[in-house]
Amino acid sequence: MLFLYFRIGDEGFAMTIDRIVEVMPLTELKKVRQAPEGVAGSFDYRGRFIQVIDLCTLELGRPAHRRLSTRIIVIRHPQDDTVLLGLIAENATEMLRLDPAEFAPFAPGPHGLVQRVELEGLIPAPLLAAVCSQPVTGQ
Repeated sequence: MLFLYFRIGDEGFAMTIDRIVEVMPLTELKKVRQAPEGVAGSFDYRGRFIQVIDLCTLELGRPAHRRLSTRIIVIRHPQDDTVLLGLIAENATEMLRLDPAEFAPFAPGPHGLVQRVELEGLIPAPLLAAVCSQPVTGQ
């Protein structure tokens, strides 16, 4: 199975690519007024605005480092494929081919051990519901 490898601080993670639409360079974000903690902003993705969550802000209390390897992962919502969400993740530049059975709960990765995660395990349920129930719409 194919996974996207990324980091949150010093920890490595792997997410299956089945719901990932695109991994793109970090772009300028528009701040969303009164957005919940962790929402970094929104941007125009192919004619529609999607909200972006910074995984480092959620997990570490600081924004992701702005580096060439810091990317926005555009992903489909688990319950509604029409809802897109962006995730800012550090070092999101490598793919891993692993057997899901290798995660117990860690598997060998390119820079040490990696843990398998899904969107629901990364984003608290109330934040995921809030961001996806009130999408930012474009013109």
